[in-house]
Amino acid sequence: MGERKGAAARDLLGWVLDRRQILIKLGAFAVTAPAIVSCGEDDGAAGNDTSGSGGAGGGFGGTSTGTASSTSAASTSSTTVGAGGEDVAGVGGAGGADVAGGDSLDPSIFDDAASCSMTTTDIEGPFFLDDNEIPNDINLFRSDIRDGHPGCEFRLYFRLLDGRNGCEPIPDAEVYIWHCDAEGYYSGFDNQDPSTPYSGPIERTPDNLDRFCRGVQLSDRNGIVGFTSLWPGWYAGRPVHVHLVARINGSTTRLITTQLYFDAEFSAKVYASEPEYAARSTNIPASSLNPPRGNPAMPTMKHTPGLITATLNVIVNPA
Repeated sequence: MGERKGAAARDLLGWVLDRRQILIKLGAFAVTAPAIVSCGEDDGAAGNDTSGSGGAGGGFGGTSTGTASSTSAASTSSTTVGAGGEDVAGVGGAGGADVAGGDSLDPSIFDDAASCSMTTTDIEGPFFLDDNEIPNDINLFRSDIRDGHPGCEFRLYFRLLDGRNGCEPIPDAEVYIWHCDAEGYYSGFDNQDPSTPYSGPIERTPDNLDRFCRGVQLSDRNGIVGFTSLWPGWYAGRPVHVHLVARINGSTTRLITTQLYFDAEFSAKVYASEPEYAARSTNIPASSLNPPRGNPAMPTMKHTPGLITATLNVIVNPA
């Protein structure tokens, strides 16, 4: 990873681009034409038949293609894990770019990234919060979603691509992510116990104004969004995961609803080596580490002390 910018410069850049996100949502900026990229053979391109339900919130759909594998390469100072758990060439901080918005990121960082297709879908889960759900609530259009919570810095980079149109980037799409904090708690909701599998209702009304580890970004002209968060802790009954929803700005029609999972050995090493997770790093249930069977969405991962990066091409088939 290249040299990191000073905290003041990074915060200023983050503020400027977060402000841009809000203005784009309000229609203050025009969105430029997207750069055209092509799907590789392993990218889950258009035309793949599905045998499952697929679609937003529809659970895992059977598919003739799985998550694309990345090319193996050596890594000297970090651990990099691809979609299937293999060692691959990773991003390492995405070329040194700070996560302040997609326009600061070079699309080439996704050349070796894993891919998931529209057929790799999953349920939304019980803890989603729409930015418009509560009037006068905190603005979720932001790149840094840590809200001061402790944990290993986690940078997530997504590129949204149209599988029916030659994998052209999809600009001006709202990309939501949310996940638990280092201790296994979701923001906005009370009565959680990370040691016990959740058995509450799917649809819930928020109980408090906490909004850590959740946010939304508008994809840039290359279909890219980036977030700075913290590595999620584990909780009983579910593998470590991050929720993702994408939809066209101003529309309620979703392009994809899914959850991102991670190689079990990768997660276990993070918990064992990063100090914020040490107290909960022993005797983690296998069910809280092992990703689900089938073809779950699994980004390409890289871990250096104090920093984790994830990159994923999200290929969708909008109507």
